Amino acid sequence: MLEEALSLGAQGLRIAQTRLEMLSVDLQREKAAVARQLAFAVACGTSAALAAFACILWAALSFEPRTRFIVLGVLTGVFVLVAVACGLLFWRGLQRRGRLFGQLIEALKRDSDVLEPRRTRETP
Repeated sequence: MLEEALSLGAQGLRIAQTRLEMLSVDLQREKAAVARQLAFAVACGTSAALAAFACILWAALSFEPRTRFIVLGVLTGVFVLVAVACGLLFWRGLQRRGRLFGQLIEALKRDSDVLEPRRTRETP
C-alpha cells in the first residue's frame, strides 16, 4: 500500500514538473513575441514620424502658397489613412494570437479528465 502511494506521489510530481516546464516554455515564447512586437512598433513609429516630418517639410518649402494648402491637406489625408490601416493590422495581429498558456490549460484539463473520469464538466 505504501509503495502504491509513493508511486502515485512520484507520478504526480512528474506531472507537475512537466506542467511547470510547459509553463516556462509558454512564458519564454510570450516574452520573445512581446519583445519582437515592441521593437517593430518602435522602429515603425520612429520611421513613420521622420518620414511624415520630411514630407511635410518638403511640401511646405517646395510649392507656391496656393498649392501648398492643397498638398498639405492631401498629405494629412494620406497620413490618416496609413494610421488607420496600421491600427487595423495591429488589431488583426492581436486577434490571431493564441490564448496565453493555452497548451498548458488544455494539458491540465486532460490530466483532470484522466484522473477523474466520472466527473462531468459543464461547458461554458
